[in-house]
Amino acid sequence: MPYAILRFQKRKAGGVAACERHNKRKKEAYKSNPDIDVGRSKDNYHLVKPPRYTYKKEINRMVAEAGCRTRKDSVMMVETLITASPEFMNSLLPEEQKEYFSMSLDFISERVGKQNILSAVVHMDERTPHMHLCFVPLTPDNKLSAKSILGNQKSLSEWQTAYHERMSA
Repeated sequence: MPYAILRFQKRKAGGVAACERHNKRKKEAYKSNPDIDVGRSKDNYHLVKPPRYTYKKEINRMVAEAGCRTRKDSVMMVETLITASPEFMNSLLPEEQKEYFSMSLDFISERVGKQNILSAVVHMDERTPHMHLCFVPLTPDNKLSAKSILGNQKSLSEWQTAYHERMSA
């Protein structure tokens, strides 16, 4: 049985730009990640197009529109890494991989709200295809709270179980 992999990384304001550069492949060389084959970067694609402006500007717009107050240490964005075990992912045809990532996008959208998703990009230029999905952790009552959305360790385990069940169906 393949592993369905779902990982979350909370990003404060200072980490948003670096995440955006990585996701959009803004550098010419990636010494920190030798698995990136820039010759294959043209095969990367978006399931949710990134904002016209920078992630930071779009986050600030969304937070202001929601009427949220922020602190210097507020989590402004959550980056989600979505993939599966390499053997499984590499055995899929390209259209099956795209379906896998589309189903993953639907799963996350149902839980965080489609309107809160900034970007969903599939990287085909590394060893194992994977998706980086970034969202602003806005709650239904317009609070900026990654903790309310992701919860604690037990809740994260429940996310992973529900994700695996959805992807195995």
